[in-house]
Amino acid sequence: MAIGGRVASITLRQAWERYLDAHLIRKNRSEKTIEGYRDHVERIFAEWLDTTLHELATDPARVAKKHDEVTRDNGPYIANGSMRTLRAIYNHARKTNRSLPSDNPADAVDWNVEERRNTGMGSADLKGWFAQLATFDNPIRREFHLFTLLCGSRPTALQEAKPEHIDFRRRTLHIAKPKGGKKKAFDIPLSRQMILCLVRAIRFARHIYPLQAQEWVFPADSASGHLAETKEDREMLSKWGNDLRQNFRTLATAAGVSEVDAKLLMNHAIPGVNAGYITLHKLLEDHLRSQQQAISSAVFDGLGPSTSQEGALRDWLGRGGIRRASQRAASDRKQSVVCQVAQIKEESFWNSAG
Repeated sequence: MAIGGRVASITLRQAWERYLDAHLIRKNRSEKTIEGYRDHVERIFAEWLDTTLHELATDPARVAKKHDEVTRDNGPYIANGSMRTLRAIYNHARKTNRSLPSDNPADAVDWNVEERRNTGMGSADLKGWFAQLATFDNPIRREFHLFTLLCGSRPTALQEAKPEHIDFRRRTLHIAKPKGGKKKAFDIPLSRQMILCLVRAIRFARHIYPLQAQEWVFPADSASGHLAETKEDREMLSKWGNDLRQNFRTLATAAGVSEVDAKLLMNHAIPGVNAGYITLHKLLEDHLRSQQQAISSAVFDGLGPSTSQEGALRDWLGRGGIRRASQRAASDRKQSVVCQVAQIKEESFWNSAG
């Protein structure tokens, strides 16, 4: 392209490769974040990969039309998200390609309205949610969802929790790679109920997945060895995943926990200058742990006497529940292995006979 010389001929593919390496990988963005960007560029904008950014910038109507098409075919959230990705890649490319027009091509779109889902539970909703969770056959998934509710952290970060990340003496769980990368690593203060949840998960794991349990708190039969997919049928469990983060904020308010403390517990950035003077490790040792305990207590207070009176909840959370569930899980696992071996032997017999 003649305009602006060679630098103006940078294609979307080239700009994406540079953005991926210099901005995402170098800054330790999570794999899930990177895959989100990759999906936008390599799927939504597949036919534009060899188009120059200059062409897109000088034809904003083309970009606006694309946004309309993606909205129709893929939905308003994907359309907005893909255009935010295009905007970020263009801005990054322009830092080293000053001949590119200053107007970002993504500025031409009419953004779709994105409404925040109201997925929070109040105290009155907890009993029904716990009753749903108590029926789960997989005790590790059950403890994972409960722990997500009690701490309000992102599920993807909790999936990679390791036994060595737990400090029972300090009563903390270290989150090594949260959203934002290693530089955003933080410690979650643990309430009594959270500690019991982790203890149950670890014991179940040792019975069901003895090898994977050496590395992960929430192991599974997956390529990574830990829980990787935590979506549930809404009829089986009404709230899961990031729903539970919203629930945490709702329950924190009901427990009298301030907005600042709730954000600190969830590792959210605190706006304003004063936040820079907060000594987090001092808060962690006393104040934040007491606030965490207040939230967990409010959650279990909402259950009333159910944990000692109702069958499924009593088996799960009542006295002796860990021992009973561990024995049941080990028995189910053993029976599953026996059935698999028998099936292999039967197939081998018929193959040899044939």
